[in-house]
Amino acid sequence: MVDSLEEKRDYLSRALSLDPGRAEVQAALARVEQKLGLTPSLADGAPATGAASPHCYRHPEVETGLRCNRCGKPICPKCAQRSPVGFRCPDCVLELENRYYSQVKDGQLNPFDRPLAKPFFTYVLLGLNLVVWLAMELAGGSTNGEVLVRFGANYGPLILEGEIWRLFTSMFLHIGGQHLAFNSVGLVAFGFEMERIFGRLRYIAIYLLAGLFGNVASFALKGPMHYSAGASGAIFGLIGMNLAFFLYYRHRTGEYGRQRRNMVLVLIMVSLVLGYSVMPADNVAHLGGALAGLVLGYLLVPRYRVVTATETERTIVDRGSLLRRWWVPLLATALLGGSFWVADRFWQAAWTESAADMEATLSAGQISYGQTVSGELPAEDFVDFWAFTGQAGEAVTITVSGDTFFGFIELWDADYEFLDGAEVMAPQQEAVVNQQVLPTSGTYLILVTSMDEAPASYELTLSRRE
Repeated sequence: MVDSLEEKRDYLSRALSLDPGRAEVQAALARVEQKLGLTPSLADGAPATGAASPHCYRHPEVETGLRCNRCGKPICPKCAQRSPVGFRCPDCVLELENRYYSQVKDGQLNPFDRPLAKPFFTYVLLGLNLVVWLAMELAGGSTNGEVLVRFGANYGPLILEGEIWRLFTSMFLHIGGQHLAFNSVGLVAFGFEMERIFGRLRYIAIYLLAGLFGNVASFALKGPMHYSAGASGAIFGLIGMNLAFFLYYRHRTGEYGRQRRNMVLVLIMVSLVLGYSVMPADNVAHLGGALAGLVLGYLLVPRYRVVTATETERTIVDRGSLLRRWWVPLLATALLGGSFWVADRFWQAAWTESAADMEATLSAGQISYGQTVSGELPAEDFVDFWAFTGQAGEAVTITVSGDTFFGFIELWDADYEFLDGAEVMAPQQEAVVNQQVLPTSGTYLILVTSMDEAPASYELTLSRRE
């Protein structure tokens, strides 16, 4: 270690005599000589060009106090290029571009080290989700079905009545704090990176379109007797974007890209398994969002191309920008609308038929609080209807079980609006609608539906919390 300034000056002078062109050594020597009160000089005694009054190495007539944080050369504001760790000169920027992951090939650049924008919409989405969740908690609880429907959950019966906006609003609702926490982690893990790479406009366009595709898929495949909420479909869209990026640049991102692709695929598989078992979730919306994000992300991935180049400068254009690929979100919106129209027409017809069947069979059975009734369903998709009279504010519990029963139960009000439901996933299990609070006084319906091809017997119990 060199302790005194004189020794530092001696060592720096020797180094500069061996390589007079080293700008960083010149700068260090100038600083030492200034501290010693000497006139800064080079090893041969000539005045130092970059010491007391440094000039830009590309524009000698311009004085500057900026230096490249990598090589130390003085640069003027016109030459300085901002990086995450400070300003760099054009030479270092070009060198690092060529070394990052792969060389420039066929005039194309890998955009992974060329972020388009700082995150903005990711922060907005995180804040919006939190504010809506807090509002739901204050309004009666984010796990309360009535509150969820009132705030705009993806609720089939109301969508069939024309409230299509629920496909959008449900993306900002979450059922409980755990649901919000999981989705926030996913948004942080993938949102910041994707917004930096794709840019703000492409990012938010893909996020919203993926969420809408996920909700439409859920409505189309699961039917109107179902409600859901959450940003999971849109977040799976971000996961699909991530996979699309590393697929498109698979020949340039090397081993790192292969590991990222494998990680995303494993994450999707694990999420689907958990969604079917440990933490029941709307896997249809997840898959719909992921597929939409993959396709849209691949079509809109940044495609940087060098159109002109000199020894020190490049002109770069993005051939995947929204300005050039405006037809992608337009086509996606048209496909989204067409898919919803087909699903809506199908379920409108099925809903009308179901309502007629329900009305024709209201006299099939009556059940009272504290009573257990038995029934038998001959085959798959056969339904038994049980009616009871309830009062507004009562909390009811409905249980169905049977040695051979495999199906589900549903609770509906007299206007044929779905309130709650539960499934028997295997024989000898129970399905329980637990302490559902009745919104109004009047007649309610319990539907018991078989999902087994063979005849199935069951026992149904209705109780009320005192």
